[in-house]
Amino acid sequence: MREESITNLLERIQHETGIVLSRVSDRDRIGRYLDRGGEIPSNSSPLSSELINLITTNETYFERESHHFDYLMGKILPELENNSSSKPIRILSAPCSSGEEVYTIALRILSYPLKCSRAIEIIGVDISEEMIGKAKSGIYSPRSVHALNPEILEKYFTNEGENYRINPLNGITIRFICGNVFDPYLWGELGEFDVIFSRNMMIYFDSIKNRSLLERFRDHLKGYLILGHADEHMQAREVFTPVRSESGVIYCKN
Repeated sequence: MREESITNLLERIQHETGIVLSRVSDRDRIGRYLDRGGEIPSNSSPLSSELINLITTNETYFERESHHFDYLMGKILPELENNSSSKPIRILSAPCSSGEEVYTIALRILSYPLKCSRAIEIIGVDISEEMIGKAKSGIYSPRSVHALNPEILEKYFTNEGENYRINPLNGITIRFICGNVFDPYLWGELGEFDVIFSRNMMIYFDSIKNRSLLERFRDHLKGYLILGHADEHMQAREVFTPVRSESGVIYCKN
């Protein structure tokens, strides 16, 4: 009965979130959740935030895979600046986890030698309410900020005990939204973007879900898509045009 409950819950998670949990360790995690009294939601009830937080992986830090941000600042941002549009430059981070990627982008832009003439809006989306809460709090451990330039750390953060709180980043609009990237209503709220960062999320989905996600990105993208090294690049090349760069994971809309 216990094994059947675990299997049913894993299938429910995959159906609602797209996340494929097929390892023995995944079954063990769900088993421990049930053993300590975790509830299986009814078919008419959404998955609990506790369960979502349990199944999502959130290993990140500021300036992770920094070459992507180098490309953003060296190639993409100047191009967007020169296209004569007066609309805000809109950047999406999905999944944004606890916010390090969003704030890294913002800090890079604020440190840009030439001030951007266009307004900047950065939106972070994650399925985990816990991670969105951490992103909104803006409080980070020494490990999270270890790769930051000490001058940036001193200028834009305040010490709080052993941790660091990011200061208000004036001049850039930042929003964090809890949502499922497969939810069409979410995308109706999000709108279009000039740049989408979606690094190492596709490894958790099957090929059908990945194709659906890439097509969703295409429909809401005006410029560049930045994936992680572990993502599904064969399908990405079918939907987007690869851009030659040192990172090898930058795409633009066809």
